[in-house]
Amino acid sequence: MQMTCSTRHGEVSDALKEYVRNEVEGLSKFFERLVEADIILDQEGHRYIAEVRIHSSNDTHFASSEAADMRTAIDATTGKLKRQLKRHKEKLNRRQLTRGERDLVLASRPARTAPRPDLSLAPPDWDRISSPEAINRLNLSGEEVLVFVDTRDGVVKIARRDGEESISVVEAEAFEVEEH
Repeated sequence: MQMTCSTRHGEVSDALKEYVRNEVEGLSKFFERLVEADIILDQEGHRYIAEVRIHSSNDTHFASSEAADMRTAIDATTGKLKRQLKRHKEKLNRRQLTRGERDLVLASRPARTAPRPDLSLAPPDWDRISSPEAINRLNLSGEEVLVFVDTRDGVVKIARRDGEESISVVEAEAFEVEEH
């Protein structure tokens, strides 16, 4: 990675410049495609400011921090960039698959061979309602979880609160009917 290190309003020791170069070079382990880094170290009175702009093949990331000493400002700036680069890499890995990629993934998955349970054996006190009804019931009751048999497809499902206003409904995959 090509790096340029400059200062504004004062001089910085060579040891400090080497320290910031090593810290910025260490960011490449979080995102491998870093091409260039511009580092600016600034001193304004008793304030020390570190600014770093990192360029990858098609993106630019910037962070700046201010502290009472230069090493703290450098550490805070590289910490911010580390979080940005991790988040950026996760975002790139989460991208939607193309149709060909999706077909390959689905083809590599084993077929579901386990038969669906016979829900006529399910306990009679289990609720047999639709997913929208389960969501509505959770909203009204304030409960955290509701297990029910979906009337639309006959599958045992779990409705649960994800946050304050978010409710998700998932299929209960590990369901086995117990013999009484």
